Amino acid sequence: MSDDRLSDDYAAALGRAIHGFARLEWMAVRCCERLRPGALDELSDRTAGRIADTLIHLLGRPDAPAVSEPVRKAARDFEFLVGTRNNLVHARPGLAPDGTEALFRDGDQWTLDEFTRVTATFAACEQVLADALAGPLA
Repeated sequence: MSDDRLSDDYAAALGRAIHGFARLEWMAVRCCERLRPGALDELSDRTAGRIADTLIHLLGRPDAPAVSEPVRKAARDFEFLVGTRNNLVHARPGLAPDGTEALFRDGDQWTLDEFTRVTATFAACEQVLADALAGPLA
């Protein structure tokens, strides 16, 4: 049985946003593993919020490699973006004013533009962490 209530564009944008967060989350896990070998085993069943807390903690340890402020900011941004991800995946389906299916969180509609914006934000944060893995955390 097919479900064509959701437009292909909307579904694709939603999927890109969720995929973008998954990439960001696992980049954060890889940073944690680099900072403390064995962290991957500890974090594999943790929530994104716990992963963010762990990354911030590990970057703040006195024995942590010297990283730039943008890397520390990316860790804090990841912590903030966990809330964005939660708003996305815990949204409720409903009808937009134009009658099309959409997702809503706290009465606000997730739009295609918002999906595009958060996907780009997730990717930018992921890139800073990826650069850290290739640089100071290498």
